[in-house]
Amino acid sequence: MTRDLNRVTERIDLHLLEILDAVFIERNIGRAALRLDVSQPVVSGALTRLRLQLKDQLFKRSPGGVEPTALVSLIAPAIHRALSEIHDTLQETQTFVPEQSDRTFVISMSDSGELAFLPAVQRHLAAIAPNVRLKSVMVPLGELATALETNTVHIALGLLPEMGVEFERVHLFDQDYVLVMGEQHPFAGQAITRELLTQFEFVLVGRFPDVEQLIAEHGLTSRIRLRVAHYLAVPMILSTSNLAVWLPRSLIAPLALLGRYHSSSVAALQRTFSLSAVRHRRSVREPGAQWLWEHVTKAIIDTYVEST
Repeated sequence: MTRDLNRVTERIDLHLLEILDAVFIERNIGRAALRLDVSQPVVSGALTRLRLQLKDQLFKRSPGGVEPTALVSLIAPAIHRALSEIHDTLQETQTFVPEQSDRTFVISMSDSGELAFLPAVQRHLAAIAPNVRLKSVMVPLGELATALETNTVHIALGLLPEMGVEFERVHLFDQDYVLVMGEQHPFAGQAITRELLTQFEFVLVGRFPDVEQLIAEHGLTSRIRLRVAHYLAVPMILSTSNLAVWLPRSLIAPLALLGRYHSSSVAALQRTFSLSAVRHRRSVREPGAQWLWEHVTKAIIDTYVEST
């Protein structure tokens, strides 16, 4: 069996292995086609050829996509490593000319990151690489390591967990949370004390467990009146209610473009957190990815230092 498989793999087109790799990663024919910038029939046709060559079904239908067979689960990680080495070696021999490139780079960040950082990053890159494209995605934390390792995402930004020695991390800045309310709020403009906070009602936004923990530690959980998933809901909520919200300080300036608000630091409830950029260490070998890393981190650090 091993000898037969070896004879078969000697004749397999590299392009077919790239398609197998994409389907294994995406677990979906359509998403694999988008990843490779080809049509779905091209992906399906390639899988048909591979099924005949490897004498295996390769993938079975499942809710929302496909699942690999035992054979694919066995060989796909090695195929991915080999393709990555080939890709990296070829990239090392190429130059990256920002002024001429029309490459698309993918950055993972939350919606708060899009509000706080993305405009500055886009302006910075557009000034030196006018045809480069950026794509912002929000990859779940549990999938982020795989996305970075497979080059689905080039850089991740935000409040990120430790991800292992194969990933490089750079500290961007520390920030605290600020209490924000609409200008019509009855306590707007007043000095916010611990006692006054007990009279506030709050809206909670996004995936910042620190905020909920901070509120709970001071006995204010019962004052939470609304929970929303996205920060873009905040301006309308604050403008049309007497709710207040705890926001990362970096969101104050973007929020001010959408309305008039009052913000206040509350000494009794101070808590800081660190924002980082993370990439796979292999990307240092690729000129375009290295260029992106240097300029994205610089744009964010410079912007935040200027604003504080």
